[in-house]
Amino acid sequence: MNTKGNLTTGILIGVGLSVAAYYMYMKNKDKVDEFLKSQGIQLPVAAGAKDYASMSIEELVGTKEQIEDLIAEMEHKMKEQVKE
Repeated sequence: MNTKGNLTTGILIGVGLSVAAYYMYMKNKDKVDEFLKSQGIQLPVAAGAKDYASMSIEELVGTKEQIEDLIAEMEHKMKEQVKE
């Protein structure tokens, strides 16, 4: 029996099907997510994705300050790279 060849073939088929399924999901993400929500399945919000319209003023101001801090830090790094 060629178990090593069978294992390799099985792994390749599994990876190929996984990639195809992921591609199809991403292509139809909105439709799939709506279907799952209609079935009562709550999907987690993607990391980093926020619904700004539902945030309070305090949360929005905090987010704004974080973004401004990141911008200032990046600008500082860019200026230091130019000096070198």
